[in-house]
Amino acid sequence: MKDYLRDYCTEAFRFYARNGKSTEKYKKKIYQEALEEQKRLERNLGLGDPTGAAILRAEAAVDEKIAEIRDMEAVELTLAELEGRHRHEVVRAVEFVYFKEPKKDLEPGDIGNRVHVAEINIPASERSVYRYLKKARMLFAEHRGLRTESYKKKNKNKNNKS
Repeated sequence: MKDYLRDYCTEAFRFYARNGKSTEKYKKKIYQEALEEQKRLERNLGLGDPTGAAILRAEAAVDEKIAEIRDMEAVELTLAELEGRHRHEVVRAVEFVYFKEPKKDLEPGDIGNRVHVAEINIPASERSVYRYLKKARMLFAEHRGLRTESYKKKNKNKNNKS
């Protein structure tokens, strides 16, 4: 069966790693960049003390990135839930495969090579590592509100009972 969420979820984990593994730091970064840009713009226009408009622009910049922020929050929830369930091997698989070199574009074979490194270091079989990654992706998808197979099954059962 095709895992249609695989690419989206994989990129969400990589985006999280690329941005410091912290939703709060990412929000602060967006806010600060927008604040500085607005202040610079206002100074160039000869406006006095740039405060109110700069703050509004910074808040709007964070709002514009809400989808990315929600992805990062879902990754954090996923990792916290996995750790809470004592599923350290799943978290380690995510770290070995998705968090390695997150700024570098994935090349064909990169995931397979990283899975091989993970299977040696966790230790787990290749099949187990792929299963761990799928578990993390599906949990992420549920936290993000995406329709997964379990979502479809729940709704199918509800419709059959009616």
